[in-house]
Amino acid sequence: MTTISTTGLSVIDLSVGFGKGAKRTNVLDGINLDVADGEFVAVVGPSGSGKSTLLNAVAGFITPDAGSILVDGEQVTGPGPSRCVVFQEYAVFPWLTVEQNIGFGTQLRTWSGDRSQRGAIVDRYLELMGLIAFRDALPKTLSGGMRQRVAIARAYAVDPAILLMDEPFAALDAQTREHMQEALLDITRQERRTVLFVTHQVEEALYLADRVVVMGARPARITEIVEVPWRSERHHDVKLTTEFIDLRRHVEHLLHTDG
Repeated sequence: MTTISTTGLSVIDLSVGFGKGAKRTNVLDGINLDVADGEFVAVVGPSGSGKSTLLNAVAGFITPDAGSILVDGEQVTGPGPSRCVVFQEYAVFPWLTVEQNIGFGTQLRTWSGDRSQRGAIVDRYLELMGLIAFRDALPKTLSGGMRQRVAIARAYAVDPAILLMDEPFAALDAQTREHMQEALLDITRQERRTVLFVTHQVEEALYLADRVVVMGARPARITEIVEVPWRSERHHDVKLTTEFIDLRRHVEHLLHTDG
């Protein structure tokens, strides 16, 4: 029996397919997943396994064929302010400054925060993401990593119930990607948020997440949910430990066996 949580995210018997008749492709098949309030969960799987489809369904961008999605006990029926998405592409407004980009969501009617605190909220995330010196800069003057910092800061600033991150570091070079992982860890230590994070990188998933959901090949089911044991000891050197290497190999074996 599936447990339905009134906090965090609940995905219940979720199935999604595309196309009609003989051309129909089933992408997700009976997915069940609970993400607790304040938990960081990463999703990995073979290419085309439905990782982004799952995230898009939670975001409300696509309608499932069967099953349901609840965020803090409320049924997801479409996009809404309870969920904020950080995409792989640097989805920032090129005509707005860094400060204006971060504060954009707090200007919308759907924002439920204290409007007298807009300035303080923007300042907080400028600081947390290392963007104070760039507050008046336009995105075209920033590197890819800096633009993604702006996108993450903007997502945090609107205080959604859940953050959805769809391979947010995939377009970055290896060094910048590591820097962004550390930046995300820093802000996570400061403010625990419910996060669903899609990535192709097993190492990234194990380093950032509290649990890692391993998806099988389509029509995708959850192969295994891996508990990450070093939650309170997350630092770069943990990647060099035997425990980390063994767990990475285990997840990679699951992917290669199913994919």
